Amino acid sequence: MLLNFNGVLVQTRPLAVKYYNEIAGEKGYRPIAPDEAESLGGLSIRERCRLLGVPLHRMPLVGMAIKRRYQADLPTLPAVPGMPELLAELKSRGYKLGFLTSNGKEATRAFLRHNRMEPFDYELYAAHPFSKSRDLARFVKSSGTDRARLLYVGDERRDLAAGNRIGIASVGAAWGYDSAGLLRESDPVFVAERPEQLRAFLLDYRFPC
Repeated sequence: MLLNFNGVLVQTRPLAVKYYNEIAGEKGYRPIAPDEAESLGGLSIRERCRLLGVPLHRMPLVGMAIKRRYQADLPTLPAVPGMPELLAELKSRGYKLGFLTSNGKEATRAFLRHNRMEPFDYELYAAHPFSKSRDLARFVKSSGTDRARLLYVGDERRDLAAGNRIGIASVGAAWGYDSAGLLRESDPVFVAERPEQLRAFLLDYRFPC
């Protein structure tokens, strides 16, 4: 099982809003008000750009700038409650676990040590947050993993769409960036609104033979 890092293992949305607002002030975009951050999770990226006055073609650069700014914060952030325990249980049940992230390796590993979360067999570091289909395909090829026996847990609709494009079953984690409704638009096999729902689903899930 592969998990998207930001949003699934660590909640970075408050930092993303903070640093987006800094950039908005510099570039003349509309800032995100404190009471609208959650409602943005129900909008597509195109709709968010339109609302905030960010040119769609600029959003990948804005996203990368936000991520660069919060790397210094990442090592001391808490894990999403319940995820360390869930990963430890899955590991004990024989799951092979990995994560995909465009965070820096040093900050990522510092976060994992800080939260005592080191059950991972695979660490995938992507240079670009908008290249997930390519990164997933690279992982499948390099690891020799059977796509039919791989689950990808993501918190954004584009995560799940990336899995779909290369034939990987996806699970939505609605405690991250995108709402449960938006995640369901990418036809995942399941959408969990809390880690305990993800646990219940995984304990009953049967991979295709």
